[in-house]
Amino acid sequence: MECPSCGAECTAGARFCWSCGQPLRALSEERRVVTVLFADLVGFTALSEQMDPEQVKRLVDQAFERLVRDVTAFGGRVDKIIGDAIVALFGAPVAHEDDAERAVRAALRMQETLGAYAEESGAGIRIRIGVNTGEVLVGALRAGGDYTAMGDVVNTASRLQTLADPGEVLVGESTHAATRDMIGYESRGALIARGREQPVNVWTATTTLRPPGYRPRHRQSQLVGRDGEMAILSNAVRVSVTHGRAQVLLILGEAGVGKTRLANEVAAIAGSEDGIAHFSGRCVPYGEANPWWPIAEALRSGCGIGRDEPLDAARAKTTAAVSAVCPAREVDGRPGVVAVVNGLLHLMGYEGPLRGLDGARARTEASQALLTFLEASVRRRPIMIRLADLHWADQAVLDLIDELSTHLARHPFVFVATARRALQERWSPRVGRFNSLVLNLDPLDRASSSLLLDTLAGDEIDAGTRTMLLDRSGGNPFYLEELVTLVGQHTAEVAGASGTAPVTPLPEA
Repeated sequence: MECPSCGAECTAGARFCWSCGQPLRALSEERRVVTVLFADLVGFTALSEQMDPEQVKRLVDQAFERLVRDVTAFGGRVDKIIGDAIVALFGAPVAHEDDAERAVRAALRMQETLGAYAEESGAGIRIRIGVNTGEVLVGALRAGGDYTAMGDVVNTASRLQTLADPGEVLVGESTHAATRDMIGYESRGALIARGREQPVNVWTATTTLRPPGYRPRHRQSQLVGRDGEMAILSNAVRVSVTHGRAQVLLILGEAGVGKTRLANEVAAIAGSEDGIAHFSGRCVPYGEANPWWPIAEALRSGCGIGRDEPLDAARAKTTAAVSAVCPAREVDGRPGVVAVVNGLLHLMGYEGPLRGLDGARARTEASQALLTFLEASVRRRPIMIRLADLHWADQAVLDLIDELSTHLARHPFVFVATARRALQERWSPRVGRFNSLVLNLDPLDRASSSLLLDTLAGDEIDAGTRTMLLDRSGGNPFYLEELVTLVGQHTAEVAGASGTAPVTPLPEA
């Protein structure tokens, strides 16, 4: 059975494509929580009055092509294009755990894209965007057959767009609540939207606070119930250091089970007891044009380069780091400082000499620069590279990991990765002269979950609520932390309303 969207061969009878997630069967009507993005070009009418219709069409078509790419890059689906407006859906037909965040990130990227296009083309066009989240009815219209969303959420997104200033992204209350930990906002207060009697609380999205895929934690609890796993991983690291043999550690488990926390604890012990230097990065699920992002982040951390540092500052810090371990000039065919610095800056996404090369050659030279830098560094002290969420990594990054492990097999080099089990469908550590260990991390047992709950809430909850929290969390530390936070917030709200502070059970899900 072939997917009509991407052409992948799928199992007969499957409801969704295994490759792109699009539905394989005819879609019926259903209620879904969706984030709607409504964008409207400003200056279109003036262009129509001043330019030939063909020129106007060409300008608008090119603008829409770029804007639609932004929508799809963040996992959205263009619902319709009406004149000079775009309506996009995030959460239907394919839902993600962070659709509201994806929509706002896409809106901010669209503003950047159109700004660059307006400057490039000389057209005086800008864009207003409204974003709103809520329950809608999605399905195919009987008259036209097109899949679309209907409901007040769509209407409100349109009204938010009309309230926005050119170049502004306005979001509604539900969108703001779902994304405020990841997106920077400025309150616009309560505005009266056309056709509504009650004011609508709106915010202006200004900037992103963290890269995609970073899950904010409301609490940072102690590590419990992982003594066995800690012993296995710490011993593997120690063997790498004492025997001078590379070690690949892959920690697999479901979201929130504590993979990254465990890797961080192992790294902290390795740094204090074994003197290992850390390079840490994280893979992102969408929105990043540089496929080397996780490697770039690891290099930035190792060289002390901030996320938004300009090229000159990044080059100075990279040169200092490379000069400390590498010979100034080429030795035995290995690149010298200048070549290594250029390669590392290329991986970090900066402009440089490698930008003018074809893709394959640039990748080869950048990879060689990284290998040279790490090999020279690991001769001075043990090195650990940690990459979180490897299931989101580009294939080029996975291939580079194999190269690193093979090239540094006879050195005290440790690579630690955390991932969901879906990674094993497309990658597993290559067999070689290095050691490798795959650790499947299970949820906490009941006793460990109970101990974690004690550290999070102590005696603040009654026995019934305690049992319910342990049951609902299913041994997942992150879920338990979030549930305890939810109970605390609900209790505070009730206490504020009544003037007392009773212990209140968690509302039914």
